[in-house]
Amino acid sequence: MREMDKAFDFKTAQARWYERWELAKVFEAKPESGKQPWSIVIPPPNITGSLHMGHALVYTLHDILTRFKRAGGFDALWVPGVDHAGIATQVVVERQLKAEGKTRHDLTREQFLEKIWNWKAQKQDDIENQLRRMGASVDWSRKRFTMDPDLNRAVRRVFVESFSKGRIYKGPRMIQWDPVSQTALSDLEVSYVEKQGKLWHIRYPLSDGAGHVVVATTRPETMLGDTGVAVHPGDERYKDLLGKKLRLPLTDRLIPVVADDFVDPQFGTGCVKLTPAHDPNDLAAAKRLNLESITVIGFDAKMTANAGTKYKGLDRFEARKRVIEDLESLGLIEKIEDYTHQVSVSQRSGAPLEPLVSTQWFMDVKDAAKASLEAVKSGKIKFTPQHWENVWEHWLNNIQDWCISRQLVWGHRIPAWTCDSCEKLHVEMEAPSKCAACGHTALTQDQDTLDTWFSSALWPFSVFGWPEKTEDLKRYYPTNVLITSYDILFFWVARMVMAGLTWMNEVPFKAVYFNSLVRDEHGQKMSKTKGNVVDPIQSMDDFGTDALRFSLAIMAAPGTDISISKSRLEASRNFCNKLWNAARFVQMNLTENVTLDIAPEFGEAEYWMTGRIRECLADAARAIEQFRFHEAAETLYHLVWDDFCSTYIELAKVNLQNGSTEQKAAILRFLDILLRALHPFVPFVTEEIHEAVMNGRLPSGEPSLLAERSWPENDPILKIEGGNSALIPKFQEALSNILRLKAGNSIDPARRVPALCNLPELSPFSEAFKSLAKLESMNFQTGDLTSPTRAIAVIEGGLVALELAGVKDPALEKAKLEKERDKLTQEIQSLKARLNNPDFLSKAAQKAIEAQQQLASEKEAKLNVVLGVLGGGRHEQ
Repeated sequence: MREMDKAFDFKTAQARWYERWELAKVFEAKPESGKQPWSIVIPPPNITGSLHMGHALVYTLHDILTRFKRAGGFDALWVPGVDHAGIATQVVVERQLKAEGKTRHDLTREQFLEKIWNWKAQKQDDIENQLRRMGASVDWSRKRFTMDPDLNRAVRRVFVESFSKGRIYKGPRMIQWDPVSQTALSDLEVSYVEKQGKLWHIRYPLSDGAGHVVVATTRPETMLGDTGVAVHPGDERYKDLLGKKLRLPLTDRLIPVVADDFVDPQFGTGCVKLTPAHDPNDLAAAKRLNLESITVIGFDAKMTANAGTKYKGLDRFEARKRVIEDLESLGLIEKIEDYTHQVSVSQRSGAPLEPLVSTQWFMDVKDAAKASLEAVKSGKIKFTPQHWENVWEHWLNNIQDWCISRQLVWGHRIPAWTCDSCEKLHVEMEAPSKCAACGHTALTQDQDTLDTWFSSALWPFSVFGWPEKTEDLKRYYPTNVLITSYDILFFWVARMVMAGLTWMNEVPFKAVYFNSLVRDEHGQKMSKTKGNVVDPIQSMDDFGTDALRFSLAIMAAPGTDISISKSRLEASRNFCNKLWNAARFVQMNLTENVTLDIAPEFGEAEYWMTGRIRECLADAARAIEQFRFHEAAETLYHLVWDDFCSTYIELAKVNLQNGSTEQKAAILRFLDILLRALHPFVPFVTEEIHEAVMNGRLPSGEPSLLAERSWPENDPILKIEGGNSALIPKFQEALSNILRLKAGNSIDPARRVPALCNLPELSPFSEAFKSLAKLESMNFQTGDLTSPTRAIAVIEGGLVALELAGVKDPALEKAKLEKERDKLTQEIQSLKARLNNPDFLSKAAQKAIEAQQQLASEKEAKLNVVLGVLGGGRHEQ
């Protein structure tokens, strides 16, 4: 046993304890243990940078749950890992090359990949060290990376089998193209940004010179690819123009006026320009109307030869300026309006996207989506908060085929090869040695890689060795719960469910908890541009990991975003300090012969403390199981601060300092239980206290590390019942009223004045009253305590009073009492009027009526006390 320092040195303790836990293999799952398995997989962070506050929250909640389950007797496994994050990582490394005056095209594919692998090694180490600083109790022996060889094998297996079953196919379709990253994106990788732009109304002349129609567009440069103008078939204004030709401005082409139901005749002029190569709705209409598609903007976001010699090679936005100038010079601009509209941009590069027809790989997920819908509907997967089920249903009912190919170097390369001779496509697990059709030995692998989320979708079972039938896969799949942010519900959660049901014939997890977003202290979204980012690493440096974890946990109410602030972190640090100081006080007063296996001696305070712990542990355990982490943290906070530190320790001081070994054993036992209960939330400070106080006091066979000990809900001491359960609450009520009387009478908190109470059963706590309320004396007597020189408060079953003779002016005190009398009289009259009102009695709930009756009785009792002091007799009820 070592003496505790005056303050908890978290900066040295954190690294020391995590190393101890790792060396002891505390966090490693133990399949041979015979315990019931429980598993969770980490939402793998991208290898693009440091962890942010959102990561800190989600990993704190993971760790609380995992430590709680481990302490609860489960073989708990938390699988760690990182994600290769295809486009995000490639963008970061390309940015580094740009700083060197290079692009990836200056390197071979292999050289560029080598640079990214080097980045990955550095960042993975950084992330793992940050997880250790967070106290994450992950099983490092099972850590994974989404591009590990066996995970790549799982990816290839899914691709090859899906292709053979017709679920994966290659073909031309309109996709969202990122001209900066030079890759196709899925619809989920697109953000829509509101922008202030212009709406140009352009005249398209009839070829016979008999007039013109007016179309409106936000993108005049695309008109060079128009192949028709559509109107609604029922629009009487244009029925005579159907089938006629228009002269497309700035070109030498004629285009037809056509009819289609997708046109809204009430919007604008009722005429819509059709540019099939650059708009998905126009493309669909063109297919119905048998119109050609002309691409005028290329994959480099520059105008193609189809745009005409004058515009060829121009950037699309430069071309827009030129087209407008040319239209104005020809008098073809009808009008220009300011216009607010949504512009699609890449989530990664921020570049405005270009809808383009491109040959890509796609995956048909409609059948998997139906199965995923049913999994949630049937309750196989439960969402918390539940309202996300509605969003889930809407999205899966409207799901489109998934564009899975990316024109990137970094990622899982598509396992498809094309014969250089006959162009036969081969989709295989390994590179074919020759063409299956012509026998030619030269085959070229597809240059594209798969969408990052393709491999992430397999994460819950690929981490356990699938497609091999490993023991871990049998034991730990499906996992028990997924904790993740709601903003990747469709990116990741839906795809994991679809993949799990398709390849494992089982859901990947039984519950999903969508954690909150972490915002700044004003509820604003954090961003570097706003300068309001709260860095978790800096927070851990300044306040300690335990303070950060407890701050996040106590605010983690389902469906409510978290506002993190310095004051919140300070409050949690104060809580850790409170626990430390209480434990230090206990340790200072323990002799070496006080151990946990000594039968404790109970008095009223111990019976009460046992009841409070029993009740609070049950509440906390229930809250954790229901993902109500904030309630569990709040419950334990008040149990420690209010009940143990502020009440029980004060009541037990005499026993602690001068009591028997058995009396001290009770105090030690309570501290032990609290450390075990708090450990999932604040693991470092509890482990440090545990070593200092419990070392040498533990029963034989009990683990020396707190991280290996059990959740204390079934501790034998908590089965002990007895005592007067109402006594300590009476003490607390009396104490709070004495403190209130001191404050209400402007008495300095440190000034000691005499106090009285007419509940003799509280006399055993006389010293506690004097210590906590800073009293000169605490006298107990029966009968009335009222006197003109006393301040009186009514408590359940009796009174408390402060003797203010010589402290307060009697005339002022009398005036104050008269004011209180008048206030109480008015409030009672108002309550009685309500209780005598038939309308209120007929409409109000019985509980509401009873509450009003109780309030009236309480005020009557207070008024009688005031009248007694004033000498005015009793108030008639």
